[in-house]
Amino acid sequence: MMHRRIERVMSGASHHPVARLMRLGLGVVEPVYREVVRRRNAAFDGGRRSVADLGRPVVSVGNLTTGGTGKTPMVVALARWLVAAGHRPAVLLRGYRGEKDAGLDGGPRRMDSDEAREYLAALPGVPVAADPDRERSAAWVLRRRPEVDVFLLDDGFQRRQVRRDVDLVLIDATNPFGFGHLLPRGLLREPVAGLRRADGVIITRGGRVKEPELVAIERRVAEVAGDIPVARAESVWTGLMTGEGERAVSWLEGRRVYAAAGIGNPWPFLAMAHEASEVVGEAVFDDHHVYGAGDVGRMAAEARACGAEVVLTTEKDWVKLGERAEGLGLPVVRPVLATRMVRGGEVIESLIGRVLS
Repeated sequence: MMHRRIERVMSGASHHPVARLMRLGLGVVEPVYREVVRRRNAAFDGGRRSVADLGRPVVSVGNLTTGGTGKTPMVVALARWLVAAGHRPAVLLRGYRGEKDAGLDGGPRRMDSDEAREYLAALPGVPVAADPDRERSAAWVLRRRPEVDVFLLDDGFQRRQVRRDVDLVLIDATNPFGFGHLLPRGLLREPVAGLRRADGVIITRGGRVKEPELVAIERRVAEVAGDIPVARAESVWTGLMTGEGERAVSWLEGRRVYAAAGIGNPWPFLAMAHEASEVVGEAVFDDHHVYGAGDVGRMAAEARACGAEVVLTTEKDWVKLGERAEGLGLPVVRPVLATRMVRGGEVIESLIGRVLS
């Protein structure tokens, strides 16, 4: 799998001569990227870059690394908590790889993106706007839904053009600091010192690693950012969505499964698939992969060849597959994913509550 090979190169796990040459080449580019990031952050820190006020309190949920850290389920969890507390949140996101233009009334331009459709399905009644220009999309939301009293900014930590009231950074416990290098040598978008801008850190997928590893992450955060709140969260499957409605996760027990994912970090999903079922085949694609007829045909052939009874995929991939899912020739199910705070959740809620009171 190309995804796995790239990670083996970045992590140093591969000692193949080609991998060593690739690390050398990527390492040459890393300082250039570092300097670009330094100058950009310095411009914001020094007030030389403007920052837009969206007209409502903003809670940003972001990360230091590329790839999946669990931002979408975390934003969903925060939105549901805010609704339960009597607030009226809206979600603003970039809408990566979306193409269609809403056009009318200055509407958001990326509402066909997989992430936008996933949020709309998970948060009925909550306004969602997908557009690279968050100021534009926030204004559109407020014109249509003036009762909105807080914006949740998806993937906002590096989106410094927008003023925020609470800056939350997610750290994936399974790969907390992007192999210790900035892009393209590693997965860090900016140096770990960027955590000093954060108001709180949430370590996600804590259940996938041992306690000493979690403690080490917390210690590193404290060394860099001082005494900021650090919470822990875990992702769990609470059920399965099938063509016949929702079922218990135990429905997968004893079934031969073909698991497919095109998300930022597919490995926790695949690990959970192996724990819940008998995985006989896998397909891993890049994040935001657009499935074509060829992809579906190849997956269907592989699933048949390995004797799979069902295809297991993520909610995001289900959205991207759409009607093409029928071409797989097998039942397609996806887990209902929930994020739960297991430590420090009350501190994060207090951070948000203070700016909304």
